[in-house]
Amino acid sequence: MRKLIGAVCMLFAGLLVSQTSAAQEKSRLDEVLARGKVIVGVSSESPPFGFVNEKGDLSGFDIDVAKLIAKGLFGSDDPKHIEFVKQSSAARWENVNSGKVDFGIHVATVLPDRIARVAFTRGYIDSSIVVIVKADSKFKTFADLNNDKVSTAILSTPVQADRAKQFFPKAKTTTLDSIGAQFTAVKGGRVDAAQLDEPVALWYAAQNKDVRILDERMTAVTNNAIYMKQGDFKWWLALDTYVNEMRAGSMFNDYSASYKKWFGKDALNTKYYVNAK
Repeated sequence: MRKLIGAVCMLFAGLLVSQTSAAQEKSRLDEVLARGKVIVGVSSESPPFGFVNEKGDLSGFDIDVAKLIAKGLFGSDDPKHIEFVKQSSAARWENVNSGKVDFGIHVATVLPDRIARVAFTRGYIDSSIVVIVKADSKFKTFADLNNDKVSTAILSTPVQADRAKQFFPKAKTTTLDSIGAQFTAVKGGRVDAAQLDEPVALWYAAQNKDVRILDERMTAVTNNAIYMKQGDFKWWLALDTYVNEMRAGSMFNDYSASYKKWFGKDALNTKYYVNAK
């Protein structure tokens, strides 16, 4: 009997220690609030999402969304409450998983294999993958690109290499380190085509009449989302709630103003009945 009582006491003691340790483990949300600023990983070469403007400042839609989140967290739009880390596409998952940044907003499409590597919020903007070519080129379809004399630009991410093999396996590929470099390679004639997120491609095509977008899409309409390290429900819930409020709630007006500034049209509220005129 004494042995049984002793075993039960040890069990309860173990549970108490476990619960105390869990209670003491802070969420990234707690760390951010205590620090007084949020650290965000972004692209600096992906207009209109994230790029360096003529004044040398980071600008773009992703930058605006990150600032809205910082304002929500701290109740102020004072720039001291946010720090941006410029990063390449190849470094974005490692930067959140290592803790270098608190979250990333980097033209990141939600894909099945990526869900196993990082946690995503719901999408903050719709997207898809399209292909850009020179406006005066002969290319009209993906089949036209499937030629060993054609060269295409891809990022150093497996998904772009896989798409290239799927849609135009005979074409040569040139791996570049940024979306901006992909566009420049097409515009300058270094390559014949490049894969881009549709909103980015639309932006480039609007600014550069010597570039056009092929009619076909490489993917279905997808979600671009904020991402963070897995396993922190409290932090994920805060960020996901901010995204929901931007797309369908109390932060929609600010979100919509930024959307119209960068994409030239009104944002659609995810509450479909709000869009009815």
